[in-house]
Amino acid sequence: MFGGVPRMKKFLHLDLDAFFASVEQLDRPELRGKPVIVGGSDNRGVVSTCSYEARAFGVRSAMPIALARKKCPQGIFVPVRYSRYQEKSAEVRAIYKAYSPLYETMGLDEAYLDVSHYDDAVPVGKELKRRIRQEVGLTCSIGLSYNKSLAKIASDLKKPDGFVIIRPHEALDVLRPLPIGAIHGIGKKSQELLEKRAIYTVEDFWQLSLDEVVQMFGKLGYSLYNRTRGIDEREIVMDRPVKSISRETTLPFDVYQSDAVLPIARELMNEVITDMKEEQVIAQTMTLKIKYADFTQRSKQQRVAPGADWSTVLEELVDAFDYSSGIRLVGVGVSNFLDKNHGPHYEQLTIFPLLRDKGSTALE
Repeated sequence: MFGGVPRMKKFLHLDLDAFFASVEQLDRPELRGKPVIVGGSDNRGVVSTCSYEARAFGVRSAMPIALARKKCPQGIFVPVRYSRYQEKSAEVRAIYKAYSPLYETMGLDEAYLDVSHYDDAVPVGKELKRRIRQEVGLTCSIGLSYNKSLAKIASDLKKPDGFVIIRPHEALDVLRPLPIGAIHGIGKKSQELLEKRAIYTVEDFWQLSLDEVVQMFGKLGYSLYNRTRGIDEREIVMDRPVKSISRETTLPFDVYQSDAVLPIARELMNEVITDMKEEQVIAQTMTLKIKYADFTQRSKQQRVAPGADWSTVLEELVDAFDYSSGIRLVGVGVSNFLDKNHGPHYEQLTIFPLLRDKGSTALE
């Protein structure tokens, strides 16, 4: 019988609401209640994130700015201020890490906490929400459940500023009607694959046998089969290793020569080097990515010895491309780190019935 819980744990998932846009509205009170779209003012970039007022018009993260402008002509477009978002994220982290020694950051705006050591974890979630609002000036949505997968689903059920608890005996009823894409690990391509088999919801997914799921998704299939049945044995992962660091920018106009690309790439490289210093990592590979005017994308990389001159490596990579058809985006990244003892580094792009809070009762 699926839905069984091997052992009792309590996980909290904290998700800052429309984080980038909320910081902009915090710093500029005149933007509160208005459709704020973070990602730049020209038509060539993509939406990093947007306020809930903008989402009401159909604007979403990763949407081209030009399309966002069509959907929401009255939108207020602002550039990304990554360093400011890092500051506010650090303020939030300083609050939640005081409640559990086991926490896992997921980018600037999300975190998991293992709160199993509390007899009643509900007041913890409520206090976190109160303190983040009062001390940081932001709202967050919190999910509380007996595993990480369900905690994240819970935090998404009642946004913004929600607090949802999913208890073991409720899990299957909550999961049943959800769109299959609500399950961690099922992205757009997987959804398209499943839709070809008329699988749109978690309940539809239950029709598949374990063998069928594994055949479709390989080893990941075991996890997906279990997650859709309320089972997830993952624990908190402290100090998740960073695999790569990158920055990219969409150009205001198409560029056709390497001489014009190089200074842009150098600026991005300097930002990446700064990030590497903060992460205390040493990279062995640099990658240069470009996107042509027709939106085709190409990348080249070079592996180097530690201590190499990154400027020289970058120049060689820049010279390796043909720019005659025009390019609209440049990206610089590093990977293949020597030092494995580092923390997480994630960026929000520059590149799911509702449950009611049943009160302050122990999760059981």
